[in-house]
Amino acid sequence: MNINRLKQIQIGSSEKKASYVLYWMQQSQRVHFNHALNHAIEIANQVNLPLVVFFSINPNYPDANLRHFKFMLEGLKEVKHILNNFGINFLLKIGKPEEKIIPFLVDAYALVMDQGYMRHQKVMRQYVIDHANQDLRIDMVDTDLIIPVHIASQKAEYGAYTIRPKIKKIYQDYRDFKYIIVLKNKQDLKIESDNDLTQIDQFLFSLDIDHSVQPSPIYKGGYVKAVKLFTEFLLNKVNHYENSNDPSTNYTSLMSMYLHFGQISSLDLLERLFLNLNQGLIEGSAFDSYVEQLLIRRELAFNYVYYQDGYDRFECMTESWAYKTMNEHITDRRDYLYNLQEIEQANTHDIYFNAAMNEMVYTGYMHNYMRMYWAKKIIEWMPTYEQAYQAIIYLNNKYFIDGRDPNSYAGVAWCFGKHDRAWTERKVFGKLRYMNANGLERKFNILTYVEKINEIKSKYKIENNGKI
Repeated sequence: MNINRLKQIQIGSSEKKASYVLYWMQQSQRVHFNHALNHAIEIANQVNLPLVVFFSINPNYPDANLRHFKFMLEGLKEVKHILNNFGINFLLKIGKPEEKIIPFLVDAYALVMDQGYMRHQKVMRQYVIDHANQDLRIDMVDTDLIIPVHIASQKAEYGAYTIRPKIKKIYQDYRDFKYIIVLKNKQDLKIESDNDLTQIDQFLFSLDIDHSVQPSPIYKGGYVKAVKLFTEFLLNKVNHYENSNDPSTNYTSLMSMYLHFGQISSLDLLERLFLNLNQGLIEGSAFDSYVEQLLIRRELAFNYVYYQDGYDRFECMTESWAYKTMNEHITDRRDYLYNLQEIEQANTHDIYFNAAMNEMVYTGYMHNYMRMYWAKKIIEWMPTYEQAYQAIIYLNNKYFIDGRDPNSYAGVAWCFGKHDRAWTERKVFGKLRYMNANGLERKFNILTYVEKINEIKSKYKIENNGKI
């Protein structure tokens, strides 16, 4: 592991009497390519102690609902199984993680945490640090990014063109994962979990969570599913990736939801790409196009939420020129006006927007290009820019499996000018980038996309008695 991934929060005492080393798994819900887990195993082996991996499910986690919890638990069930096979204790609790972990710090020699990037994630980790005794060693490891967020840049970057040279210069130094270290002390500590994850649906039914959105009928969670999808992508789609903007095709990798929950690592994906490139299975241009998204654009999004305090507030999320142009056009007449309910129910005049909205509602995913079009139309159709922003964030976080994510907040802000440039001035949008149905029709066989989504919607409604 590149040492720059590690932040030593508290040195602790080597004389502390302890029963185990504790790894608080939160951002990185996986075993493979998990630097934080590997670091915890290293510490445990140094002091010949068993390892406990702690995870707590917060039923009131911000904006989370049944769809998100189901996908997450499918992944955690795999994690538990793999850890147990490796002789590592897995402890599952129900409640706020930062509170539920406190009692287990007493008998821990060291606490290892994975890095949090968004505001509430930082607050959770700081709470634990503040409530820990001084004799506890505390380490934080950035394992969800290829380059640690604080190394890639020390400030909020203006755009991809400013962060790209910084990342390109050093990212090879962070291809730094080889294999999972073997834990020496495999003692079963018999610490009781709140659930064994054998019956996920029953467990979810028992939790006091938001059940308003049903799990995706198409996308299932876990590392195994992620690897299967990415392998299919490498075999059949990657050399068409430069055409992946076309919603009528199926050339995307679908990795965003697995990356969101940390069920697969971006470094894992990068190494698989390099392996195929070195074997002559990927064209150089396709490789570059995918790495641009995986490495540059993704890490720009994490840079955005990590350094920009108001990343989730309308008044703080974009650039001054964008606010200026919105203020200048705030009274422009809109040709169509829709309220949130009409938008959420895909009840607009635009069949392409309706298809995108239905893809989101029924599957938990939306084609990447259509996400931009979808958000731009909401900006165009709602009475104010702020109302549009709030509606986009609300729907994004409610329905997307990969919502509530740095990529989401950066992507929405991009629709309002962040990480973008001023364009030719026009009604309503001012100098914000504009998108319209004619563009979809000119570039793509967009009716194929509409037909595909209508088929998914019909099948889903039959199977679920009309429930979303």
